[in-house]
Amino acid sequence: MTPTNVRLTLSLTAALAVLCTAPLLHAQSRVPADPSVALPADIQRDLATIPDEGTPRPARHFPVSNEWRHDLLFPFLHGLGGAYVGVGSDQNYTMAAAAGSDLVLLVDYDPQIPLVHRMYRALISVSETPDALIAHFAPEATAESERIIATELADDPRKDEVVAYYHRQHAWFERYLRRMVRARHDGVAVAWIGDAAMYARIRALHRARRIQTFNGDVTAERTLRAVGDVAKRAGETVRVLYFSNAEQFFPYSDAFIHNVDNLPTDDRSIVVRTVNHRRLVKPGPRDWHYVVEDMPDFLARLHTGLYRHSFQLVADILAAGPPTMGASGLSHITAQTPQHAAAEVSERRAGREHAAEPAGEHAEARPGEHGAGREHAEPEAHPTRERGETAVRPTP
Repeated sequence: MTPTNVRLTLSLTAALAVLCTAPLLHAQSRVPADPSVALPADIQRDLATIPDEGTPRPARHFPVSNEWRHDLLFPFLHGLGGAYVGVGSDQNYTMAAAAGSDLVLLVDYDPQIPLVHRMYRALISVSETPDALIAHFAPEATAESERIIATELADDPRKDEVVAYYHRQHAWFERYLRRMVRARHDGVAVAWIGDAAMYARIRALHRARRIQTFNGDVTAERTLRAVGDVAKRAGETVRVLYFSNAEQFFPYSDAFIHNVDNLPTDDRSIVVRTVNHRRLVKPGPRDWHYVVEDMPDFLARLHTGLYRHSFQLVADILAAGPPTMGASGLSHITAQTPQHAAAEVSERRAGREHAAEPAGEHAEARPGEHGAGREHAEPEAHPTRERGETAVRPTP
C-alpha cells in the first residue's frame, strides 16, 4: 500500500470512527441546575455504590497543583455545565467553577487525594469566604479546625484519617492557598479561591455533596467505568474530562478506551491535559503547556486503533504547528488537526507488510524500507525522549 493510499484509508477510518463514536442523545439530566440543591436520593445512593480500586500508595504525593494558568482554559470552559470528571486536587475546582459544572466526580490513583477533598469539603462548608477558609489552616486554628472536620465528617468512615492528614499538612496548605488567592494574570484570578463567584460555586457544590472523590485507576475496569454508568443513570453529560499530565504514565489500553467510551459525552465535551515538551510554549518558567482536545476527536483518534499513547497527540500538535500549536501556552486539537502520528504508524505497518511479501512479487522492496520491521505504536519522534527530555509529574 502506497503512502497516499495509507492516508486515504486513514481518513476514511477516522470518518467512520467519528460516526461510530458520535454521542447518542442522553436523557434529560435529573441533577438540579442550582448547585446548592441536594441531589435526588437515588442519585446519592448511586454515587455511594461507585467502588474504590484500592490502589497502592505511590512513592510521591501531589496534594496541591503546580499548574498556574488555568485561566487560559476559561474561554473553552465557559458555559459548558454538565458533569466534570478529573484527576488530582483543587485545580479541578477552578475548572469546574469556570465551566459551571453541576456535578464533580474525581478519580485519583493516590488514595490520599480523597482525604484532601474530604478535608476541603469540611472546611469550605463552614467558610463563607476564601479568607475564612485560609484562616482554618493557620497554626492557631488547628484545634478548632480538627473539631470542625470531625463534626462535618461524623458519618464518614475515613474521618480520623482526614483529621490526622490535616494535622500533618495544614501549614503546607496555608502557604499554598495564600499564594493562590493572590494569583492573577492581567487582573484575572487564575484559581477558584481567588474569585468570589468561583469560590461560592465550589462551596455550594461541596455543601450539597456534589463533589465526590474516589481512589481509582483510570486504566482499570471499576471506578471510572462506574462513574460513567452513574452519570448516565443521572442523565448527566460529562462536558469536561481532565487528566492533568497523568496520561504520560500509561498506554491507551483497551480498558482505558472502554472507560472513556462509557462516559456520556456530546459534541461540546472537551478533554483537558497538560504536557511538558521543549518545543511547546509554557506560559511561565515553572508551568506546563495546556492542551484542549474536542472529545469527539479524541474518541475518533482512539478508535483508529493507531493511538496507543498521549505522546502521539503531542506529535500531532508539533507536526500541525499553528494554529493547533498555540504560542501562548495552550494548544487545541480538533478534527481538523491532521492525524500525523497515526499516518506514520500506518505507513510503517504497510512497509512491514510490503517487505514481508515474496520477493518475486515485489523484488524492489528491501528490508527497512518504509519502516519495515520497526512497527510500534509510538511516533518516531517521541516527544519526551528528544534530547534526553524527561517526563515528570507535577510536584507541590
